[in-house]
Amino acid sequence: MAERLPKMTKKDKLTFLADIEDGYRHFDKRALKMLRTLLDDHDAQVRAEAIACLWNDPSPDWIDILIHKATDDPHAQVRVHAISALGRYIYEGDFAEFEGWDAPFFEITRDDFQRVSDFLFRVAQDPDEALEARRRAIEALAFLEEDPDVIELIEWAYRHHDRRFKVSAIFAMARNGDPRWTDYILNELHSADPEMQYEAVHAVGELGIIEATETLIELAREKTTRKPLRLLAIYALAETGDARAYPVLDQLTRARERDVRDVARDALEEWYSIREMDDMADEMLDDDLAAETEGGLPDIWSNATGIFSRN
Repeated sequence: MAERLPKMTKKDKLTFLADIEDGYRHFDKRALKMLRTLLDDHDAQVRAEAIACLWNDPSPDWIDILIHKATDDPHAQVRVHAISALGRYIYEGDFAEFEGWDAPFFEITRDDFQRVSDFLFRVAQDPDEALEARRRAIEALAFLEEDPDVIELIEWAYRHHDRRFKVSAIFAMARNGDPRWTDYILNELHSADPEMQYEAVHAVGELGIIEATETLIELAREKTTRKPLRLLAIYALAETGDARAYPVLDQLTRARERDVRDVARDALEEWYSIREMDDMADEMLDDDLAAETEGGLPDIWSNATGIFSRN
């Protein structure tokens, strides 16, 4: 039976959940008990927001609850949120496959991961499922970077006649991270569909697609660009790490609009961070090469030197 909560208005509940989702409140024992109760609240918006909080607590204990909500909740908004939340287990499972399932920091088991992925594949591929449910299932599965079935699903969604599937495909490409998606994403940067263009700008930032730099500069500088798109383009420009981004971002930190200035300052910090990481990676590569060649050239270069000296 759900625990009885102190008297709370809907606004109180949503504020409490927002604090958890945004990380302002920890998942302590009391918060978890309240969260479990709010998952069964009579208000669908409250249930949906409670589910959204579970992204920050990928405990296997939530899996059965989420699958139940995704399947049986009477409100579509709640079902869709539950499907999206299951994506966290796909993310964790894909990482566990890479790091090894025995790593102590993974709570999810291989069986649980398989159970969640099987459920999401069923939803994504079932023509009788609601369109929004299928979209969220594809987006959730996109964390599986090298799964050929996921690649096929994303391709299918991108070529679907319903633009909503195509929008989800671009979002999924950003999550999936496969270089094969670069041309697809670049093609949509100039889309006449505002939602498609927005997702494409988000994707080039997520993937750091440097070929998009000039387009992002245009969107970031152009004052007639829709404000949400312009702000997103400013930050995505930083995420490319391109040297050409710096003077643009620096200039925008002095823009007349406060929101543009604020985003540009955050973006400039991100740009510096990316450049610093790139420099560290280059130094590590140089150190590795130096270690490999210490005491003489590797055989392949010795052989090559011999060949050139004979000519």
